[in-house]
Amino acid sequence: MLTPILATEDPYRTAAIFCRAGWQLEFETPPDSGDPLTCVSLAGSRVLLGTSKPQFLAEDARPFRGAGVEFHIDVPWVEIAAIHRAHQAVDPSASPLEDRPWGERAFHVTLGGYRFLIASPLSDGVAADPTA
Repeated sequence: MLTPILATEDPYRTAAIFCRAGWQLEFETPPDSGDPLTCVSLAGSRVLLGTSKPQFLAEDARPFRGAGVEFHIDVPWVEIAAIHRAHQAVDPSASPLEDRPWGERAFHVTLGGYRFLIASPLSDGVAADPTA
């Protein structure tokens, strides 16, 4: 299992954004612990949200945070439409939920400055529910 640790300005505030989009807060260190870290999950996929202090993200690298990286999250078919709506409420620029030629129903969203492709395999290879 691979669990990324994403550098954020404020892991607690960033976790709240993820949670508003339907992610679950798994844990967080106490804000006064000196080690700001939170963990959020969606459909079993976990992401750690850390700090962007200079020892974790150099000042000159900040403009490139997340450049060239996209996280693919698998979610259950029956939940993909609701998950998409929740993400659109947080990020109106989330892409439309569409059937992809490689056999998934998916959308792109940016959370905490990072790009995610949230997807579900097409149910038994049939076209997606047009009411979703």
